Amino acid sequence: MTANRLRRTWGERECRITVVDQDDDHLYQPGLLFVAFGLAHPHHLVRSRPRQLHAAIDYKQARIERVDLEARTVHLSRGIRLGYDVLVVATGATLLPAATEGLTGPGWGERVFTF
Repeated sequence: MTANRLRRTWGERECRITVVDQDDDHLYQPGLLFVAFGLAHPHHLVRSRPRQLHAAIDYKQARIERVDLEARTVHLSRGIRLGYDVLVVATGATLLPAATEGLTGPGWGERVFTF
């Protein structure tokens, strides 16, 4: 979403945008609400990540090994290096229900759920 918004703001001649991810699966998380009610199936909520990106955004499927802040370089698997002027790190969401006191107590998974 961030890459697409940046592309709408900055034209192809103004900057190059590259998205890197270790897999090709983009899960539309808001759709998970409908799975619980039988209105959607999980496999219908997964799309190819590059298909979600504007055509003028580069996509690299690779694991990020490290970021060299001094050299402004991202080191990817297979020896790939990407230089950058601005780096956006978006790690996604990780649900941690145990971090909310009492949430995983009595009723957890029966009448108390995460989104």
